[in-house]
Amino acid sequence: MKNVKTKSFFIASAITFLLLTVAIFLNYNSLEYAKEACVDNNKTPKIEQDFLAFNWSVSCD
Repeated sequence: MKNVKTKSFFIASAITFLLLTVAIFLNYNSLEYAKEACVDNNKTPKIEQDFLAFNWSVSCD
């Protein structure tokens, strides 16, 4: 019984870690895409972001 609980805990931890990693990766790529869109339109990106780019905004000047 203890092995089942331990195994379930590690599986849940791995899934949580994987989802968090994917969320960070996709959020960072969205930020890079927004910056690149400003540059493609011959504008300068003005970026405001928090830790790990979870909360960010881009304005093109």
